[in-house]
Amino acid sequence: MSRTVIVTPFGRPDQLAAACVLSDIEGDVVPLGDFSAIVQQGTDIAAGNRAAAAISRLTGKHEVLLMVRSEEQIDAAHYRRGEREADVPAGLALSNLPDDLERLLLETAQPRDIEGWIDTSTMSKLDASRATMTPQRTALARAALLWIVVALLALVVLVFGAVQGLGGSVMGWIVAVFGAAVLVASLVRVRGLLGAGRSR
Repeated sequence: MSRTVIVTPFGRPDQLAAACVLSDIEGDVVPLGDFSAIVQQGTDIAAGNRAAAAISRLTGKHEVLLMVRSEEQIDAAHYRRGEREADVPAGLALSNLPDDLERLLLETAQPRDIEGWIDTSTMSKLDASRATMTPQRTALARAALLWIVVALLALVVLVFGAVQGLGGSVMGWIVAVFGAAVLVASLVRVRGLLGAGRSR
């Protein structure tokens, strides 16, 4: 039986678990010191490589460490931005990380034995989406939603005013122009908020 452990720069296990759920990567997430790792049972080196590549795309410029134990051999490598950058001596990797990593690889410990363990199969995609939302992103999302409501109301005012204006009402055209101005301003605001959210 083989075992894969992928050590990531995620400081919080719940954030790694959420990222894995949203990316359809199955496994058990555990804290490892200042890092978090996902543990997969029964995967071969090729499957481990695919999982590590997928997770490294989520971490951007930060490296992830893949360790796969199959029979008596341990394969270790660094991944960044979806690419395998370099092989790593397994002994060096193990010596620089908490003892729980070696225990997990050698299966002298199970993920559920590690305090803070999360089974990703118990997390829904909705729960995962919530876990990835920082307070700043939550505030941005609420503000964007408010401005979307304002834009919809402005569109209603614009249509109402235009209908009245086409019927010969000068006041209708004034209302339509006001609605159009508010609609444009609110859409610009929504675009700015969404752009700020992507940059965080």
